[in-house]
Amino acid sequence: MRVRFYLISIIICLSALSVQAQDSSIRQIYNEAEKEYDIGRIEQAVSILQDNMDSFNGILRQSAFRLMALCNLSLDNVEKAEEATRSLLSEDPYYTASPQDPQRFIDMVENLRSGLTATITTASSQAENLNEVPVPTTLITEEMIRNSGARNLQEVLAIYVPSMNIIDCNDDINISMRGIYSNGQEKILIMLNGHRLNSYSINIAAPDFSMSLEKLKQIEVLRGPASSLYGGVSLTAVVNLITKQGADIDGVKLKAGAGNYGQFRGDLLFGKRYFDLDVLIWGSFFKAKGEKRSISKDETALPQLYVNGGDITIGGIGNKPSYDYGVSLKYKNLKFLYNTQFSQIQSPMAMTYLYAPYEIEKYKTYDGVRPSFTTTSHHADLNYGQQFHNVYLKGTFAYDNSDMAHYQVISDIQIPGFVDLLPLPEISQQMLKEYAEGGYSRYMSGQEHTFSAKLQGDWSYLNNKNHKGLLSAGMEYNYFEMEDARYTFGYNFKTNLPETIPVSDLGKGHENSFNTFLQLKHHWKSFIVNAGLRFDYKHRFDSTTIKEFSPRLALIYVQPKWNVKLSYSKAYIDAPYYYRKSNVFLYAFAGIKETSALLDPETMHSYQLTFGATQWLKGLNFEVNAFYNKARNNIHMYLLDYGNDAQSDIYGLEFSGQYETSRFSAHLSSSWQKAHMYEYNTDPFDHPFNTPAFSANSVLTWRTTRQLKLHTRLGYYSKQHTHYYNIANYVKFNQAVTKINELVTAIYAKYPDDPLGDNGLPIHATPEEIATWEALANTIDQVGENLYNKKDINPYFLVDIGANYTWGKLEFALNIHNLLNNKYELSGASTGLIPQKGRWFLFDIAYKF
Repeated sequence: MRVRFYLISIIICLSALSVQAQDSSIRQIYNEAEKEYDIGRIEQAVSILQDNMDSFNGILRQSAFRLMALCNLSLDNVEKAEEATRSLLSEDPYYTASPQDPQRFIDMVENLRSGLTATITTASSQAENLNEVPVPTTLITEEMIRNSGARNLQEVLAIYVPSMNIIDCNDDINISMRGIYSNGQEKILIMLNGHRLNSYSINIAAPDFSMSLEKLKQIEVLRGPASSLYGGVSLTAVVNLITKQGADIDGVKLKAGAGNYGQFRGDLLFGKRYFDLDVLIWGSFFKAKGEKRSISKDETALPQLYVNGGDITIGGIGNKPSYDYGVSLKYKNLKFLYNTQFSQIQSPMAMTYLYAPYEIEKYKTYDGVRPSFTTTSHHADLNYGQQFHNVYLKGTFAYDNSDMAHYQVISDIQIPGFVDLLPLPEISQQMLKEYAEGGYSRYMSGQEHTFSAKLQGDWSYLNNKNHKGLLSAGMEYNYFEMEDARYTFGYNFKTNLPETIPVSDLGKGHENSFNTFLQLKHHWKSFIVNAGLRFDYKHRFDSTTIKEFSPRLALIYVQPKWNVKLSYSKAYIDAPYYYRKSNVFLYAFAGIKETSALLDPETMHSYQLTFGATQWLKGLNFEVNAFYNKARNNIHMYLLDYGNDAQSDIYGLEFSGQYETSRFSAHLSSSWQKAHMYEYNTDPFDHPFNTPAFSANSVLTWRTTRQLKLHTRLGYYSKQHTHYYNIANYVKFNQAVTKINELVTAIYAKYPDDPLGDNGLPIHATPEEIATWEALANTIDQVGENLYNKKDINPYFLVDIGANYTWGKLEFALNIHNLLNNKYELSGASTGLIPQKGRWFLFDIAYKF
């Protein structure tokens, strides 16, 4: 046995030495070509590269294409230089030329990567330029992020992506897409270098300060359903955050900032490329105390109780700063990603339809946390890809962990009749009625783990002058587990209700999912067909199963300066585990033995027609898109539980464009949308809620000198409509329903053998009983007609300004948001009108080592 061990060890060592020797030999060949180029023997360098190009791998292959492009530029062979540069960008779509490279090469790289012909990987999971992607796509570059002055991902997306609008659900940083949204951001898939960031239990990935902008090279946004490739969560859009590479940083960059309302931020970037190893390390944090503002009683849900109004905090981050730390490693064809994020958002007002001021310091802490939405997440991804002639294979292993705590204030004060609305056992309700004096809260938490494995491959089955064909296929397995869960109500600010059911055991569970997809992309001269189909199978915790097919078809016609795309796609998103378990919790609290989720997946069908233009005038690119979206089974929140009671048919037009010169640039995005059909809680409406019919944003940038750049953002949003429960009438309605049910039950028991009269009561019911029944029925009818508040949100206009000044290795930046200090309100799912931030400013200083 020991001899066998020694033999195996020797074989492994010899194999490793052989591979190392081979790598060393290939690098020596490259070094020889580079030496020939340096001494001016260009043709000899080209010959060496051509003879050995197939032997180069990973970063060395990218270096070889770069050197080939430089050689051909030296020979004034522009066509072959562009061919080599395209091959380089195919290997690394996010490659950036070094400032030490010749200017012709830098310009060639930027020209091939800029405008509507820029390269992305999100749309088809492979490199392709924007003319060829199957759905309308917005590309946001590093420079565009800087020019916008945006502080977080939510602001970047709202500025540059048509039909994306900021909404405020009084709970978390959120955004909507084409009128579709939820209490948290769970309809849009957000990825980091292709790795899913959305939680598996709640589907949420909040575009907040836990997603650093400083580390990003670009943001790729698919505007439309994408389940055919990415499965659940990608219901309305996909946002892929692409990080810089170590070579882009080539050193250390530090950044610190401070502003009003207690804002502090810090960023660290370290990046280096060591031969075949590329290293990027980042870290960022953000803290803000928030803007204190007084509101009147009429701005609360219960003006008759909050007679003096109160103070709220807008934009508060919580006790701990939000942070984002991570590392990205690339060694040849092997890639590793690790990212940890923390977010703690303080709600301006009490939860859902009870929106009102509250005193956060009065409430007890859970694990050191006061009322807020707190999330800590860890993401790890390891993948390896290898080219085998005309087949490319890639395998991925991923792990995700998330700890979520949702601590909500229900009300500081007593609300008559409110306790009856809580689905609690009779003993708990009686305890609240006798001992509670206000200070109501709800606390929910959970710890989740997800393991996944994915295998995919691309087969280039045809490649000639008139035809190019690529067939992609893949499969993925996910295992999700909720390891622990808590769900409790509090009262008198510091006291919890005793646990009457085993919440932790009831919250635990696991789910399995498997998917497989097939995608075809075929070029025939100027025509492209891009079709895909994905099948998802999911086994839920309650033993129910989900089986969904997600198809996609796009027909594309491409010309040198314009293109037309006609596309259809269908997407789905399963009801979040957290929503389904929350309903089960509430049933259990009320003594109902129900273990089924009673929530169905949401679906979306989207039809889009897109026209894109490239360089019609020098520096001008634009895109116009028409869409028709059919959403079904959308989930919304009642008071505490959830239901599939919303659906919509929304159509609209979107425009995005950019114009750039050497010293000036302008970016414009706008959208118009209207509801053909919109149903909420089974009631029909002629407009979507909390969505402007028209919105427009522009970012204007002017480089006044080599060191100074000025920018401004202008935003306009038309009138919006909002619709939410009137909680006072809801309480009256619930009380009347409870009393009439008790009355009818008592009357039926009193006269069990009586026939029923026209009013549905036994014919021997007394006049007093009938009068009481009629009074309660009238109350239900009258209050039921005013069960909702229907309000308009006035149009508003926003102006942001900023400046960047570079002095050697130092960079200074000043950004002022809402310069005119406009006072406006927004709303969202399950809440009233929430006041928004006034004038905020932030000063930054950065240094590059």
